[in-house]
Amino acid sequence: MKLFKRLFTGLLILLIVVSIAALIYIMQWKERPVDVGPPERDAKQERLRPAISPKAERDRPPSVMPQVGKTSPGRERDKALLAKVEKMPLRRVAIIIDDIGNDLGPVRELLKIDTGITFAILPLCGHTRDAADLIYRAHREILLHLPMEPASYPREKPGNGALFTDMNAGELLSQLDKDLASVPHISGVNNHMGSKFMGDEEKLKIIFGRLRKENLFFIDSRTAADSKAAVASEKVGLPLASRRIFLDNSRNYKEIYKILIEAAENAGSDDVTPIIIIGHPYPETIRAIKDASSIFQAKGVVVVPVSKLVKDRIPRGSS
Repeated sequence: MKLFKRLFTGLLILLIVVSIAALIYIMQWKERPVDVGPPERDAKQERLRPAISPKAERDRPPSVMPQVGKTSPGRERDKALLAKVEKMPLRRVAIIIDDIGNDLGPVRELLKIDTGITFAILPLCGHTRDAADLIYRAHREILLHLPMEPASYPREKPGNGALFTDMNAGELLSQLDKDLASVPHISGVNNHMGSKFMGDEEKLKIIFGRLRKENLFFIDSRTAADSKAAVASEKVGLPLASRRIFLDNSRNYKEIYKILIEAAENAGSDDVTPIIIIGHPYPETIRAIKDASSIFQAKGVVVVPVSKLVKDRIPRGSS
């Protein structure tokens, strides 16, 4: 029995010694952390890679050189064409829409058209000031559409604020001042009716003298065959231009559209007489202008404020 206990004790001690030895062995061969770095180049591949000097890099043929920032021939050609277009003289027309001031609906429709229409506003009407403010905020040009006596008066009446040939100078200027005050933001004036008044040189000189003092210009709507506007403006020194085309004597969409297209064709053909077109806020006119605007753009024709076509701000011979 004692012998058995000794053998068991010896075996247990041996096992303990063996376990300690095994633990020491494992501790010595424990895996160390790996230092991760860039992969080493293969020596053979490094030997095969041709060395390129800085000079050789600069002299590399264009086909393999980086094309950073280089403009293609196509782009160079486009730039040249654009430069030519920018140097071309503008083909310009002006479109004046008369009789504004009674209804804001047509004004809003016209302002939706992306073109430089000029608006001529009647004085002392129900929406005179509202229309002027609306148009001004849209950055469009405004004229006072000045009512004048027609040859057919009193059968045809020119409306509020009209000037008559039987008025004296004081009466004319007093009425003109009221008309000017009722339409804000104007750059010039054109006549409403006036087939009789526009033939009276002396009366026109009175009106034109006041307009010149206000630094305005005048557009002759050409309602009178014997208009004295050119003579009177020359003597007073008032900048003046004349209407060339009436757009809507007939309220027919096709005819109005045709007139606009013909105007686009003729724009720039006569540098002496600018193309100034006068129309009215009829639905047919508004539609035709809207539809023709893309044709104008395609033909390189720009609708400009009428002031751009009043070339000589102070006529020769003025005093």
